[in-house]
Amino acid sequence: MKAGTVIKLAIALLLTGGTTYAMKPELFNNFIPVAQHAKGGKQEVKKALPKSNLPKEVKDAINTADYAKVQEVIVSSLKGKTISPDNAEVLEMCMLLEVIRETGADVMTQFAAASKEHKSFLERFALDAAWQELYLGCGLVPYQTDVGIDVLYRIWQSDKGDVKNKGLAVALASAWGGGETDPHPRKTTRDPNRFDPVWRYKFFIKNAERGVLHPNFKNLKPWELRFVTGNPWQDWDDRSFEWALENINVPWDKYYSSCWAATYTDPSKFGDSVQGGMYNLPYTEQSQAEACHRNGGVCGAMSHLGCVAAQAHGIPAYTVGQPGHCAYAVRPERGNWVGGFGGPDGGMHNRIFGNQAPTSYMLMETVFADDESIAKAYRHAFCARALAATGDTAGAVAMWQKALELSPLHPFFRTALCEQMKAQGLTTDAAYDYLAKTIPLYEGNGFAAVNMMTDLKEEIAAMSDEQKVKLYTLCHKVISGTRSSWAVKCEDIIQKQSDTLSSAEAKEQYLGNSLAIHMNATDATTFGQLLEWALKNYVEKGQEEIFGRAFTTAAAQAETNSGSGDDKAEAERLNKLSKAYDKAIIAAEQARSATAFRSLTAAAEKVCGKCPVNIALKSTVPGKPLPAAMFRISSTCQWDTPSWHAAVTTPTGGKCHTGKEDKPGFVVELPEHRYISGCIIRKVDGNEARMNAATVYTSEDGATWVARESIDKTPKEWAVTLPEGTRAKWVKVEFDNSKGKDFAHISHFVIYGK
Repeated sequence: MKAGTVIKLAIALLLTGGTTYAMKPELFNNFIPVAQHAKGGKQEVKKALPKSNLPKEVKDAINTADYAKVQEVIVSSLKGKTISPDNAEVLEMCMLLEVIRETGADVMTQFAAASKEHKSFLERFALDAAWQELYLGCGLVPYQTDVGIDVLYRIWQSDKGDVKNKGLAVALASAWGGGETDPHPRKTTRDPNRFDPVWRYKFFIKNAERGVLHPNFKNLKPWELRFVTGNPWQDWDDRSFEWALENINVPWDKYYSSCWAATYTDPSKFGDSVQGGMYNLPYTEQSQAEACHRNGGVCGAMSHLGCVAAQAHGIPAYTVGQPGHCAYAVRPERGNWVGGFGGPDGGMHNRIFGNQAPTSYMLMETVFADDESIAKAYRHAFCARALAATGDTAGAVAMWQKALELSPLHPFFRTALCEQMKAQGLTTDAAYDYLAKTIPLYEGNGFAAVNMMTDLKEEIAAMSDEQKVKLYTLCHKVISGTRSSWAVKCEDIIQKQSDTLSSAEAKEQYLGNSLAIHMNATDATTFGQLLEWALKNYVEKGQEEIFGRAFTTAAAQAETNSGSGDDKAEAERLNKLSKAYDKAIIAAEQARSATAFRSLTAAAEKVCGKCPVNIALKSTVPGKPLPAAMFRISSTCQWDTPSWHAAVTTPTGGKCHTGKEDKPGFVVELPEHRYISGCIIRKVDGNEARMNAATVYTSEDGATWVARESIDKTPKEWAVTLPEGTRAKWVKVEFDNSKGKDFAHISHFVIYGK
């Protein structure tokens, strides 16, 4: 060991009083090492077999532990029967058949052959219909692997054959095993002494009994518990859960800020970079949570700390990847994911239906919103799978349709229905009719509709341009009513849809229809991305006239609140076009598209005219004014002039006006990272008393903000000189209206550098 390392460890021991983290032994009384599992574990658990409605021939096959034979016997028994979820015997056979299909008959047979204990567990599980239903309905079922049933086996063994919380057990099995759509191999290779599902099962059982978990923990369904138990592929170790429960306690609705239990630190107090291998060296004996709390960290460690703090208290949470940043989200109540440290949007590290937040969690919350409906839908789905296994394709199609009547947006059910329709011989026209009826069901989940359509991409490719444009128009209608985010890359959707159209006329019609739809959307993010795509693919390629025709046609359909009373057609056309540009510029800001922002501002000047503001600043700061790539406003209102936003970043000034907010703000983005010396913010003349307390922030990644200077009463012109060596690409000013929501309006926000 190097001398420097020894010194650092010695210093760490002095700082920590020479103590190291000790796990509570009572939580590990029944821990079974992986090597012992393979040999059969502890002595066999003796429990009576569960009551079951399965017919005798199926039970006899289960007793042989040959699950290929069980599969054959079930299919044979179901042939000639009316397959319906209303028949208990039939439903139990359908569920067991689905467990075998998901896990693999050979996998189950090999698992049972490992020991008498394994065989005994699997027989009991195969006869326990209620437990199977929880397992199959938890969101993701471990696919073609023994990981899921092995987790259940280990928990069953630790509870001596009487599992206290089967819902929690299947949640852990799902989280550890992934699924067909989430097959992370690392989940099965993480250190079992640090990522043990039995430990976490006992942790939550014990602390629920202690009454220290969130009051709603006892009501969570298995699919929700997956976001409490943690994800061994990504989340922190077992000891972190225990440490966070005992050491990070905030009000239930404040866990979105629990990441700040640690301090943002780089380099560490010992001078090591977070990018190096020695950052946490003095704390290697601590849990990951305690090490972060002691030594600090950057976005990744702090977001994991906030996430595990929520999870340890029984609150669903996930970490999320963003460009150059890590954040997290917590869920204090159903349907309400609250961002922590810049979340909740981005790439979810724990998920069920895809990993793109907000699209994925919105779909998940919609699908599982009604407990009774989703339970019935799953029962119909089990029957549909069984019908397909018996060769009754028509019956399977009809049963999938019934399942989707109960849960119209379940993506796995939709995919299965499409597979069965294709097996029947799906024509292009039938596929068009199906999609035309199905797409409108996705109102509020429009991006999920796009994913659904990929199940029939071959059939769509064979459709006429007219049919495609109609379907894509329906698609954009549901997208326009869907909450979007910078994290959802709609331009990829637009590109793929446009590429399927064969004629230039159809492509132009598609662009015009899409612009018209999104121009009037409440959430302008998608409109901004659509504009950026159109500028790149038409304007920058010398086809300005095509974009101009499409944009003008769309603007003519846009809503207008002019109230001018001017009936002249040309004046009305220009008025609508001006308002369309205003919406487009705000959309470009929300989409954070510097290209669209600059291009649309330049185009708007031709219609709206250049900004007439020309005010010389009286204040000075070191350096010279820096050109801005774009300007972003936190909200807009009827007194705002988006086409003049760009001018706000120049010494002559412009105009911008937020809506009423608690903390209205403005962001300037520079073309590249620069060393900046300061900024000047000037209020618009009139109603200046609205804006008092304010803070200037800088950021290098657009997500993590560092407060640089605050003031309680902002002057007419506020000149802020920043410390030497301040480097940033984004600068933000935020006004504090915590005493009551109010507007903010400025004429200048000019950044200076050397």
